[in-house]
Amino acid sequence: MRLSRKILLQRFKKFNEKYFENELVTPKFVINGSRWTAGMFNCDVMVETNERGKKYATELRDIKIRLSKHLIKNSRILDNILLHEMIHYYFDICYPISYSLNHSHLAISKLLHLSYFV
Repeated sequence: MRLSRKILLQRFKKFNEKYFENELVTPKFVINGSRWTAGMFNCDVMVETNERGKKYATELRDIKIRLSKHLIKNSRILDNILLHEMIHYYFDICYPISYSLNHSHLAISKLLHLSYFV
């Protein structure tokens, strides 16, 4: 399968509407040549501290989903990897400070539930 930003954008929009109620802003897609990691989500989280000393996120910046052209061999793999990275994205929006374990039980259960329907 040949990855393109057009294909990634189409699938992202489909999943964003179907599973995330269009809450996710379209990220920058990076197609790389990794032979070790099929996909990766990353962003910069802007953090401020309130008067009680509690930290909170004010916004996400430089949002990227990276996908490997070597490891994504077909559309089924693409859909599952993209959805997996979108779940990371979603949890960074919902739990930007407290969500520190990348593959927590909650994230895994959401992933398994959604992946079943892809």
